[in-house]
This record gives sequence, C-alpha cells and structure tokens, in this order.
Amino acid sequence: MKKGLMIGLALFAFAGTALAGLPCAAYSTCTVILNTPTACATTDLVWSPNGSMDTIVLAVTVLDCLENPVSSCDVRLEMSGQFDPANELGASGNNGAICGTQTVTQATDANGVTSFTLTGGGAGAMILDYTVTAECADPEVELCAGSDTLCVKSVDFNGTGNVNFFDTFKYLPQLNSTTGYTGDMAACAATNVVNFFDTFKYLPALNSVAACPSGSWTLTLNDGGIYECDDIY
Repeated sequence: MKKGLMIGLALFAFAGTALAGLPCAAYSTCTVILNTPTACATTDLVWSPNGSMDTIVLAVTVLDCLENPVSSCDVRLEMSGQFDPANELGASGNNGAICGTQTVTQATDANGVTSFTLTGGGAGAMILDYTVTAECADPEVELCAGSDTLCVKSVDFNGTGNVNFFDTFKYLPQLNSTTGYTGDMAACAATNVVNFFDTFKYLPALNSVAACPSGSWTLTLNDGGIYECDDIY
C-alpha cells in the first residue's frame, strides 16, 4: 500500500512538472477592451489611424494548467472581418481599415500578459474576427477565438488608413446639413448633430496628416448590409 502511494505521488508530481510552463487554453484569457478617452455615450469608439483617439485593445493572459503565468511566450493574433459603412457614406467603396497587418506576434511579460492595440479608420459597423494562438508549445495551443461587433467613427472617414481632403469631402456635406452619424464625433450618436465642435476634432488629424504608421489592411466590405450603427442606437 505504501509503495503504491509513493508511486502515485511520484506520478502526480511528474504530471505537474510536465504541465508547468505550457500554455493552457482552459485558464488563459482574451478580452476585448475599448479604450475610449472621448467618453462617447452611445457609440463604441472614435478612432484615428495614428492612435491619437480611442483604441481597441485585445488583452491576453497566458497561464499554464497549474494557473501560473507563462512568460516570454510568443502569442499570435490573426484577424479578419467585415465592415458595413454608415448610411451617410453610401455602400460603395467605403471600407474600414485597421492599421498594421492581419497577423501580429508579441511575447508575454513576466505576468504572462500581452496586449494588442488596434487603430484604424472608417465609420460604421465593424465585425472583428480574431484567433489567438500560443506559439511557445509544440504543437501550438489555440487560446481563444471570437467575433466582436463594434460601432466605430473616425477622422479617417473613408477608411484608407490616412486622413486627407478625400475625408473632408465626406465630412463637409454633413457639416453643411448639420446632421450625420459619422460626422457627429463630439457627441457621437447621441444627437447626430454635426457642428464646429466636430470640426475641432477633425482638423488636428487633417493638419497632421494622421496615418497608419505601418500601413493598413482593409476589412471586407459587406455590400449586403450587416446593419448600420445608427439603426441600433
């Protein structure tokens, strides 16, 4: 009996050692966080390609099956998605864009944490699909996969990854008519009133030629219509 107990304890200790330091999907987490300094009351975020406005943060914590953090683990984020432009911009040729590439790899810190910050352009309903995979295991471990629908506005109205006078051509008609979902950046969708308070948000980005620092990739345009953000508020 004693010998059997000793063998059992030894096997348990061996199993624990084998699990230590290996990413475990059951205990790891992935959380989409909207960092919104603009404090929009009725829309998700207002962003700029250069990251000077709101941002989307995908926070990842990698733990092993003993619930200990896995440090220095390369974590791969793969993204895809669709974009449904707001009505005021029309349904043709107006896409949403995210800065950077569709695949990003970062290492976890001592607490097993890493975070991916997303900026971009475009205005309307955005479906962001993502998969997060830990590369520090053989075979690799898929930690999570998800799909989030977000409503975005941007000083980059047409979602090209940079702010220029082509965006102004999208903004000025809304300013002239004093109404529009995408042009209402100061109060967001609470009022849809467009005035010079919104212009004060737009002009700094236009003046600095705000742009994605490392290029951008374009989300698929959903011509069939997912839904418009101004339909759900």
